Amino acid sequence: MTRAPGPQGGLILGSLSDFKADSLGFLSNAVRDYGDIVRFRFGPMTAHLINRPEYIEQVLSRNTANYDKATRSASRIAATTGDSLLSANQTAWKRHRRLIQPVFQPRCFDNVGSVIDSLMDPTLARWEAEGSIDIVDEMMQLVIAAAIKILFSSDIDPQRLNAALEVVLADTWRRIEAPLDGAMISPRLHRPAFKAAVRTIDEMVLSLIQNRRLLKDRPDDVLTRLLVAHETEGEVQLSDKELRDAAVTLLLAGHETTANALSWAFIHASGGFATANPAHIFAEAIRLHPSIWIVERRTIEDDRIAGYHIPRGSSVLISPYILHRHPDFWPDPERFDPSRFAGEQPRLRQAYMPFGLGQHRCVGLYLANKMAAHIIAAVFGRFELRLLPGQTLGALAGITLRHDQPVRMQVTRK
Repeated sequence: MTRAPGPQGGLILGSLSDFKADSLGFLSNAVRDYGDIVRFRFGPMTAHLINRPEYIEQVLSRNTANYDKATRSASRIAATTGDSLLSANQTAWKRHRRLIQPVFQPRCFDNVGSVIDSLMDPTLARWEAEGSIDIVDEMMQLVIAAAIKILFSSDIDPQRLNAALEVVLADTWRRIEAPLDGAMISPRLHRPAFKAAVRTIDEMVLSLIQNRRLLKDRPDDVLTRLLVAHETEGEVQLSDKELRDAAVTLLLAGHETTANALSWAFIHASGGFATANPAHIFAEAIRLHPSIWIVERRTIEDDRIAGYHIPRGSSVLISPYILHRHPDFWPDPERFDPSRFAGEQPRLRQAYMPFGLGQHRCVGLYLANKMAAHIIAAVFGRFELRLLPGQTLGALAGITLRHDQPVRMQVTRK
């Protein structure tokens, strides 16, 4: 059978060390050198990176039954999110999707603007008084506070929750990259910092769930809708454990991704695009810097993609970060240009998947876009932002695509 081309790598670890050293650079160089389907060896694991829309659709849409989430990355994520949309496989995933999808319909988020404004008014007043800000930290704090209110109508401490989530995300990525880790043998062997962070999250989220169950007059938010959700008539409600897993998943997948993308939006737009459509600014920011920068699937049975053999049990990697820079679909791909999204461009949209593709497309797509556009419009309606000189901007690839350091911006009242 025809084997896809790719780097040979080292004798023991293959290309794992190169991937760990610079994931984005390594994958970018791989498609440059070998084409749109590249074979890697990461230790004992074989993986293929696929980088054309038709290949990706085969895996995520047309032949999705042959590709599941029984992957290394999903098993590591499950240590935090449990059996949830991010990590569940097949039957369990379908149950969660059917229960969660209805509570994320656009009509459920009519009050998003007022919630965000209540948080932004004091935030923007503080920005004006301070004169300069770390846009990365500001977006992280703003978005998690908004997510807590929109999802749970709660005043739980956003900084405490965010600090715990930061620990969880960093440790999860460390375990994905590590050839061996004690937690693979037993959950008891997780690092103390990780276990402490998970306990903090559980204390906050489970207390919220248990208190909500006791309320007769419940607020109309995502948690209440999940609380009463039924898969089919006659089946039981989501358990506290299922609700906890869903809530943590929504927090992890929602606040971190949106906050990172918003930071990039302000950084890029401050270069002369502040008057562009806020939705287009955000869409272009997550083209260049998609928060979910890589997706993994496991091949259940042998398959062929572009004539190349994809063996049973191997991994398939899809990188929106690499795809969104494909020169066949994105002219001058490194240039920030919100006008790319000003009209219908079906050929480009095929190569655009910041929120995933097919049946696994993110349920929070509408909410993320609405929050981001509202925040961008509010900030640029009042202020001009400018990057302070002497900073080197870089992206750090982990569970999400993050900023590798704080980014300072000057704030000037219009």
